Amino acid sequence: MTETKNTNKKAIKIAVSNQKGGVGKTTTVLNIGAALALQNRKVLLVDCDPQHHLSNWLDFSPDGKPTTSDIIFSTVTNQTIDFDNCIRHNEEENIDFIPSINVLAGMLGIIAADNNSSNVISRIFDNEYFNKNYDYIIFDCQTALDLLVTNVLKACDKLLIPVQADILSYEGVEQMTDTFMRVKNDTDIRKYLIGMLVTMYQTNTKHSATIFNELKESYGDLVFNTYISYRTEAKNSVGFRRSSVSDHKSVVGAQYIEVSHKIMEVCENV
Repeated sequence: MTETKNTNKKAIKIAVSNQKGGVGKTTTVLNIGAALALQNRKVLLVDCDPQHHLSNWLDFSPDGKPTTSDIIFSTVTNQTIDFDNCIRHNEEENIDFIPSINVLAGMLGIIAADNNSSNVISRIFDNEYFNKNYDYIIFDCQTALDLLVTNVLKACDKLLIPVQADILSYEGVEQMTDTFMRVKNDTDIRKYLIGMLVTMYQTNTKHSATIFNELKESYGDLVFNTYISYRTEAKNSVGFRRSSVSDHKSVVGAQYIEVSHKIMEVCENV
């Protein structure tokens, strides 16, 4: 493992979440992870979605080693966890990840039965193993704001909200920020919010520009100046099982690299 690069010498935990589906959460997790890895940051991606799109994208196949659900179960039942055995590495993107499988959907009852049910994910990722080995831990959350997602939100230092350039996605932003503040028991969202990232922006429509401008008017500098374009290349990257960032000719990849610079600025004060 490489030494951490962030000045706090503590893994920065980021939740990528929005209660509306289809806004590009998984695409954002993968591409930001890949972009940060390009900046020599050690990155761990954690798939917390039972549909495991991120794991599929990273070309994961069941290998008999622990997944997200196994780690949760072991934590709740007070079993020792060998974290090295839980980590997979993707050579293409140069990032580590913890995969998910369908069984994760059944973990809600396990988490709810825990005496400290709101802090299960916190207990896992507060382990010094992660601070020692990673600069960033990025969580891909499912759409539902259930107990697993609120666990992730509570565990994370920062929140990034992908917002599709669409009115329904825009209207869900306030609900997402309200949920996060309730979980954190804090009304100062600026301490936690890296930003709102407009995704699937169509440059040939007034609608995308209108949503982007309205977000800027409502939330100001909490909205990234960089937006993520709606381009066929982003969809194709899923089929090729690679990030847009890994293609140096990709417009979307270049946009995500710009976003990664802003993330480092916010999280590392660089």
